[in-house]
Amino acid sequence: GSSEIGFGNKTFTLRWNHLFSTKLFSNITAIISKYDYSLSMNQASSKYFWKSSLKDHTLKLDFNYYLTPENEIKFGVSSTYHDIDPCNAWIEGDGSSITIPYPKNYELDHAAYISNQQKIGNNITLKYGLRYSVFQNLGKTFSYKFGTDYSVIDTINYASGEIFNTYHALDPRLGIVYNINTKSSVKASYSHKTQFMQLASNSSGGMPLDIWFPSSPNIKPQKADQYAIGYFRNLFDNTIETSVETYYKKMDNVVDFKDHAALLMNPRMEGDIRIGTAKAYGIDFFIKKNDGKLTGWVSYTLSKVERKIREINFGKSYPAPYDKPNNINIILNYEFTKRFMVSANWIYASGTPMTAPVGTWEYMNNVNKIYSSRNGYRMSDYHRLDLSVTLKGKGRADRFWHGEWVFSVYNAYGRHNDWVINFIQDKNDPTKMVAQRMYLPFVFFPSITYNFNF
Repeated sequence: GSSEIGFGNKTFTLRWNHLFSTKLFSNITAIISKYDYSLSMNQASSKYFWKSSLKDHTLKLDFNYYLTPENEIKFGVSSTYHDIDPCNAWIEGDGSSITIPYPKNYELDHAAYISNQQKIGNNITLKYGLRYSVFQNLGKTFSYKFGTDYSVIDTINYASGEIFNTYHALDPRLGIVYNINTKSSVKASYSHKTQFMQLASNSSGGMPLDIWFPSSPNIKPQKADQYAIGYFRNLFDNTIETSVETYYKKMDNVVDFKDHAALLMNPRMEGDIRIGTAKAYGIDFFIKKNDGKLTGWVSYTLSKVERKIREINFGKSYPAPYDKPNNINIILNYEFTKRFMVSANWIYASGTPMTAPVGTWEYMNNVNKIYSSRNGYRMSDYHRLDLSVTLKGKGRADRFWHGEWVFSVYNAYGRHNDWVINFIQDKNDPTKMVAQRMYLPFVFFPSITYNFNF
């Protein structure tokens, strides 16, 4: 059979700023966004279609209030309406079409926050705040009630506009900056965060399928506590910035799919979700050059993210789908003249974790796969180089606008980064599996952009 994947993102933002006085400033923002992705597969005489979309309508009101030169207070409110179609699925074949009913998701997400950045003397700055959130599930939809063995024991229907579930959250945060002298400082922070939108991923090779779930009666919000501390130092008259920062993050109500979960054509996916804990920790190194013809920055992150869910991987810890121990970013800019600049961006990341078949077993002439531990293997490491040349206009003062041309090449050395790995039967030996690597159809991608401002 053959498969196709598509995805896209659209957004519209409208913002209005207003200055009430020298101390009070406001910002009203309206945002409309839509993200959709799809999958289609041809198998034998049937064709399977799977589409999903997330639509958000957001209104935000933010204020900045400068109480004193030592106190900057930020506060505001926001409200978002989520319209989520987790799966619109149907099967076509033999001149007929079968639609699989999936529950739609409608949610209201409200929040109010206040924070203060307060200077104490010449050396200490405190940043602290509080955020209160309310998340509500709305009809018209239906949901399943699951028993202790995750089987469906009831189906509940909700009327249009009916609020049938509500979650509340109170998230504090605290940060402190201590300036040792004019060149160096120490920063420490703590934050508690609640996430109402959950992301579960298929990690067993094949299509890179990510599915968004809102919190619901069956799925509690994810909560996280994060601690961080870092040392920051400027060198050579502040032309070089350096830092090293370490962090630890503990997460509760983390979601993942059970072993061998059916992700496609399964309207009861919530019953295949399992819930547990996770932790992430790492260290970041950073250096940046701000002055001279050659500018840019280099960062390196060494990290680990692992989950522990009782019903998955025999209850043992395993790498999260986004665990990438090594990450490197190098961005360099060289300004030959005021009008002519060359830039290079190199990215490196450890391969994405995946669950791979490690053997087969045969039953009634059918060959079945034996899988590794959860996320026990990784795809090939990811890396690429992007190059660009910028040519600015003469920039005469009497011109109404100023423009620049940007000529760029994405993935300049044509790296074949893994996008999908399918495991198929060997043609010569059906008891063996062969890894079939797939990557994006374009090896490198040139582009020309014209930017202008007025």
